[in-house]
Amino acid sequence: MYNTFRIKSVVCFVLALFFSMSVYSASVKDIRVAQQDGLTRLVFELDSEANHRLFLLSSPDRVVLDLESIGSLSSNVSKNLSKLSSDMMRRLRYAKRDQGARFVIDLNGKVKAKSSVLSKNAKYGPRILVELEYGKKKPVKVIKSVSTIENAKRDIVVVIDPGHGGKDPGALGKYKVREKDVVLSIGKELAKRINQVKGFKAVLTRSTDVYLKLRQRTKVAREANADILISIHADAFTKSSARGASVWALSLGGKTSEMGRWLAQQEQSSDLVGGISLDDKDQLLAEVLLDMSMNSTIQMSLDIGESVLAKMTRVAKLHKNTVQQAGFVVLKSPDIPSLLIETGFVSNPTEAKNLSSRTYRKKLAQAISKGVIDSFSSNPPEGTYLAWKQKRKVGHTYTVSKGDTLSEIARRNQVSLKALRAANTLKNDVIWIGQKLKIPAS
Repeated sequence: MYNTFRIKSVVCFVLALFFSMSVYSASVKDIRVAQQDGLTRLVFELDSEANHRLFLLSSPDRVVLDLESIGSLSSNVSKNLSKLSSDMMRRLRYAKRDQGARFVIDLNGKVKAKSSVLSKNAKYGPRILVELEYGKKKPVKVIKSVSTIENAKRDIVVVIDPGHGGKDPGALGKYKVREKDVVLSIGKELAKRINQVKGFKAVLTRSTDVYLKLRQRTKVAREANADILISIHADAFTKSSARGASVWALSLGGKTSEMGRWLAQQEQSSDLVGGISLDDKDQLLAEVLLDMSMNSTIQMSLDIGESVLAKMTRVAKLHKNTVQQAGFVVLKSPDIPSLLIETGFVSNPTEAKNLSSRTYRKKLAQAISKGVIDSFSSNPPEGTYLAWKQKRKVGHTYTVSKGDTLSEIARRNQVSLKALRAANTLKNDVIWIGQKLKIPAS
């Protein structure tokens, strides 16, 4: 018991040390990206001046920007960093380094890189300008910034993975039913139904009869910043009497083996969708953070899986009436909730006949989509259209941060300044950092 308490104390101390920020450090308020043919510009806006160093690395090509005395990133920068890109910039990564911060710009080719310091003005704080040159220049066009991403109401991304394909037919069943054909049909119908609902976006790992390796399928989900990955399959067994649909999530045993793989592969462990880099952490902290991430992911998978299963029972006979767990590779993304859905047994004459019917496949897709949509609608991720819509209906609170004005808060939340004043019994527009404001339903 003493050792357990001691380990927990060490973990808490390390986590507290890691997440604490010096009050004397600068903060990165925003990052803006602009591009023109042959040139990408990145502007790092700070709340106070900081020294920097810029250098190039090759194999693979990347640019590194080190900022001194950087204590934190603003919440919108941290949350949306992975969404910034341009035709030359593949992605932007961040990690704490000594008393500062390191930004790594992964490139799609070789560039000439230079940096300069832009002084504070009436609109912006101190800024570091990074320019990546790689060809002829044309008029500049602003692409995006983390601020505009933060204010956008993003879709919930559902990645749908029809299993097998191409040279891999999957299970071969009665009446010449092939698993790869059945699941592709269901997957495409599921994507169609998901895309019909405002606030959702479906991405297919394959839309044609092609073969993908298992890790390629999870890579598609990662690159799409998926909120959930759903892999569609059909089962087979030596006895034709076996039947029933089932829903699977990752098991604890599968979690343990995948944690080991991620911790062992530094390149992957620095690329979590959740924005947490593991390659600059000591072993104990990396294990704690990854374990927390995977526990949360598995629980979300089980919750969504139960919702899907409840809808599927109205269409198909179930093999098991609860979500099952196993160590399937396609379920092993540490930070993406993932489900594997077995739509039935093609080795069973009745289910093979059902799955060969377009009408039945459409009913299955409808049930699965309803389960996914209902689950996310009851607990929408922050920053999504669904979360915004929910807040508009019931109202919410907002904590004032540095640089906020009452009129800007009203504009962002699409309420009138008069209504915002009334909801908070304000006699004027004076607000202060840390103040909690009631945002009325609009």
